[in-house]
Amino acid sequence: MMNLSNIESVLRNIDPQSVARFLSRQGYNRDGGRPGQVEVFSSEGGDMILVPLNQHADDYARRLRDIVELFTDDTTPLDDVVGKIVLPQSDIMRYRIETPETTWGHLRLHYTQEAMGALYNILQYTAAGVSSQRTDYRRVSEAAHSFAQQCRFGQTEYGSFVLKVFCPVEPIVARDDVGEPFGRQTTRAVIENLEFLASERSEDPEEPLPPTLNRQVATSVHRLRPQGNLGVQTEVLMRYIALEPDEVTLAHRATPAKKDDVTKLDLGPFIFSRAKSVRDRLKKAEEFEPELLRGHIETLHKDRPVRDTDQSHEVTLDVRYGTSRRKLRVRLLPRQYRDAIRWHDSNTEVDVDAVIDKRGKVWSVYRLNDFRASDPNANRATLFDVPAPDEDDG
Repeated sequence: MMNLSNIESVLRNIDPQSVARFLSRQGYNRDGGRPGQVEVFSSEGGDMILVPLNQHADDYARRLRDIVELFTDDTTPLDDVVGKIVLPQSDIMRYRIETPETTWGHLRLHYTQEAMGALYNILQYTAAGVSSQRTDYRRVSEAAHSFAQQCRFGQTEYGSFVLKVFCPVEPIVARDDVGEPFGRQTTRAVIENLEFLASERSEDPEEPLPPTLNRQVATSVHRLRPQGNLGVQTEVLMRYIALEPDEVTLAHRATPAKKDDVTKLDLGPFIFSRAKSVRDRLKKAEEFEPELLRGHIETLHKDRPVRDTDQSHEVTLDVRYGTSRRKLRVRLLPRQYRDAIRWHDSNTEVDVDAVIDKRGKVWSVYRLNDFRASDPNANRATLFDVPAPDEDDG
């Protein structure tokens, strides 16, 4: 938890207005005070809290700490209360790892780098699942990217190692949500995905996956796997901050927020291997997947296409796939091959609508639905574009 010997330097930077808004959200009412010195807040039960107003006073941080400690309990450490004051509209996700090393406050830098990147991806790709439920993502939605960018990394704890993330309940993004805000939907989905992967249900291929559990989420959970097995424990605690139905001014009595909802999940020893199995299952399902790919013809055999045979000709394309590029082999019938020569010579973009075999380094077309120029007006004659014998008659 937060080191009390240093907390005063943190509390000194919290302004009295933030503390007043926090108390208002907790159901306290402003009952007066002395201008420039103190404000008095009281609860329905008659409890009174005095909020100091002079941030430069020597005892300001100590008096603020006394207030903060009133709201701690077994599931709400001191640093979470501070977080609720300065980031009031954020759910708090805590990923805790305990190993023989973390007893002394140490964790391997390589693992920490992996874990932080994995947590970012878990949040971003779960948010992508909330936006549009798919099994795989080349690009995430603006809402998912915005949510992940607005998450904030919090301070860790001593004795175990905690990676803490403040997740905005209502990220700044153009989106109309029905029901819970987008950020809250995402943090609930994170727990749903982790619960599934930690359970034996994830080992049953007939068991339906949670709607936001995609391959990138499963991959990221597997990346959290600590080095070694002896004495290792991992858990996630998600604090869903109580939401206010409407903004209230401090001049009026606030409606007390509901108590924070806290979910604690022991990830167990098998979640990482189960996440890998789910990832492999989803990846295998994608090995033969319909795609519409666009690119340029890179190589072909310029032998004259013969229309009265069933001989096919292979071409290789360089196509865009998300933010990367892939090589794609296609076997074409003579009529298609004649077009391919024309488009190759004119450097014309081509669309391939097909079921793609993604098992190899170079992809191939398993079933071709359509092969066409991206621009429907791209028709220029080439050397081989001459009538076939049956077209000369008449």
